[in-house]
Amino acid sequence: MNRLAARLAVLIAQFAPEPPTPYVLRRDVDVTGVSGTGVVAEGAIFSTAAGSTGVTRWRGERGSTVAWDHARDIEPIHGHDGATSVVLLPVPAMLAALTSIAELGQQRGDDEWARGWNEALRAVHGLVERALAPHLAAAEEHASPTEGT
Repeated sequence: MNRLAARLAVLIAQFAPEPPTPYVLRRDVDVTGVSGTGVVAEGAIFSTAAGSTGVTRWRGERGSTVAWDHARDIEPIHGHDGATSVVLLPVPAMLAALTSIAELGQQRGDDEWARGWNEALRAVHGLVERALAPHLAAAEEHASPTEGT
């Protein structure tokens, strides 16, 4: 595991066994005439370790926040028989993809392909490092010596 992958592992470990899952409520038909169509709310479903509860924040001038004891109730209550759906942001899959990118290694050889690969890899790793730098540093600062190993 290279340095970037190890740093990401420490950051991700804070959310074990699973991270919260952000979502939006996308409304195709406004059956109430109140909230309109498109993305009408955003929220998060907390991990099973946090009880699988959720929170929804409605967008717009009359925005409000709703806490859910059971996140599974969000769509049945606000779905209006399919007019509105919960669209989850697949955080675990995104973290797996990011970790895979971080673990990609450089290519040996002096050919054009290896040079291009290595240059692109350095650029992507640099972008990840810059985008997550404060979070990576804070996670490392608060990690115990055995975390992430």
